[in-house]
Amino acid sequence: MTRPSATELNGRRFLLLLALYFLIHLGVRVFLSSSAELDESEQLLLTQDMRLGYGSQPPLYTWIQAGLFFLCGINVFALAVFKNFLLFLSYFFVYLSARELTRDSTRSVIAMLSLLLIPQIFWESQRDLTHSVLGTAMAAGSLFVMLRLLKTGRLRYYVLFGLCAGFGILAKYNYGIFLIALLLAAGSIRNFRPRVLNRKMGLAVLCLLLVSAPHLYWMVTHTQATLSQVGKFHVASSAGRLALFVLGFKSLGVAVLSFLGLLVPVVVLFFHKRGASVRVVNAHSDDRALILRTLLAGLGLCVLMIVFFKVSVFKDRWMQPLLFATPLYLVMLPWARWNLTNARRYAAFTAVVAVGTWAVIAGRVLHVSDRGSVSRLSAPYAALASQLRQAGFHGGHIMAQDRWVGGNLKLCFPESVVEAPEVPSFAAPADSDRVVVWNATNQSEMPEMLRDFVRVRAGTDAGSLPTQWIEAPYSRASGRSMRLGLSFLPHPP
Repeated sequence: MTRPSATELNGRRFLLLLALYFLIHLGVRVFLSSSAELDESEQLLLTQDMRLGYGSQPPLYTWIQAGLFFLCGINVFALAVFKNFLLFLSYFFVYLSARELTRDSTRSVIAMLSLLLIPQIFWESQRDLTHSVLGTAMAAGSLFVMLRLLKTGRLRYYVLFGLCAGFGILAKYNYGIFLIALLLAAGSIRNFRPRVLNRKMGLAVLCLLLVSAPHLYWMVTHTQATLSQVGKFHVASSAGRLALFVLGFKSLGVAVLSFLGLLVPVVVLFFHKRGASVRVVNAHSDDRALILRTLLAGLGLCVLMIVFFKVSVFKDRWMQPLLFATPLYLVMLPWARWNLTNARRYAAFTAVVAVGTWAVIAGRVLHVSDRGSVSRLSAPYAALASQLRQAGFHGGHIMAQDRWVGGNLKLCFPESVVEAPEVPSFAAPADSDRVVVWNATNQSEMPEMLRDFVRVRAGTDAGSLPTQWIEAPYSRASGRSMRLGLSFLPHPP
């Protein structure tokens, strides 16, 4: 990084502020609650065993999280530190890519801070996402390495790109859309084509396969598990093909608008001048075209999914490993009101959003309304676990209603084996105590899915066993309680 002048925003300073921002997020998460969110709970269950695959999501996040649990213990800190580190990496690589594209510290800082205006990144990723966060970090890193590859043609960048691509596939499957789009975009530009279509790219492909081949083999041999969630891409409908196309295009449009609906208007507000057109100029036209064509190619691949695979559901988080690059294109446009004063105002606005994010995240737990839904982080699992111990369970084998209940019980009983119908099964000691647990706050009876699961895993009709109830008040929610139902299973003969 070159030293910024007095007429530029200081990139190093903003990177340090951003690191502080995520450290505060880490502290808020750790001290706010000892309970886990939904995706966090899933990781608490999956990390009980190291496997080449875990179902419909690739395994890299789980592998790294398992390593952090080994180093730090099974706790909220290990969950939160990984998430915030990945988010910082995404911002950092966007900054580096912007420096590579613009050679301008101010535009690079603005590109990085623009991620704070994408709700899917500054809110949903912080609240409860896992694989999408890792996939975005890998996509951001891959883009920076590709830029260096295209500019220098050095062998090391081909190796790095292949490794990034392999780990990206292991991070999130829709990273593949970004990867294909990036390669198509680079190959479509005459000055970049020789860098893409040469023998060195074969080495990149080899590195990709070395990293991802074991899991790809697992996918081929476990197709049912891999495709277990394929239904979430489709809407069950008796309507014709045209109606499904309409649903698909509408869903894709809504996802894109949800992702960029705050960022683009704010950028226009700060930097656009009425009556002045944003014209594409020749300077860095190849770089600008690379980013734009990557975005368009990625959306084009989504359109092909609608046409050929009848995909009719798109969610904004699925756009994250692709559309994160939008700020890079925006800062390369010659805005009429682009100057240091407006850039500082824009940075101040993003700072307000950042502080507001802290406030809302903390407020969801610290100020729980007497009406409406209660945050999962307010669930009193520590108190419920204490009552479960008093009921006679001190560790062993827990069969939970779902991943949220199971993951939180894993936090409270880290030495126990915890299973749930939604995740792969894990081997439990044959002579361990066994208990079936479900959320009985709104429904007292054991859910039928859980009964079926216990029947398969334990060979017992859990519905015929005596039931006990434990109850504790939600954190900072007076008058509202959470209740768990539990049934102890007899030891196997």
